[in-house]
Amino acid sequence: MFTKQDGQFDDMAADPARRREGITALALRRNIFLCCAVGMTLLAFIFFMSNRSPGAAAVGFAAVLQWILFSKFESDLRLLRVIERLHGPK
Repeated sequence: MFTKQDGQFDDMAADPARRREGITALALRRNIFLCCAVGMTLLAFIFFMSNRSPGAAAVGFAAVLQWILFSKFESDLRLLRVIERLHGPK
């Protein structure tokens, strides 16, 4: 299912120039998703506390998806940083 993305990630991790660009891009995406996830979580909490309607569950589900994407970007970023340290200047 994710074989195309896995291949692209492998190619990026193997090339030092693309790896540095990938680290920068993933750090930006991670920060954006962190802000979105925190905002969505606060919105879900406020929405749930104010009206307790079924819409609160949908907003809560969206917040969970945001946190899952944030953790994916975080793990990819950590992996690229470890690879960069291992292949960095000696």
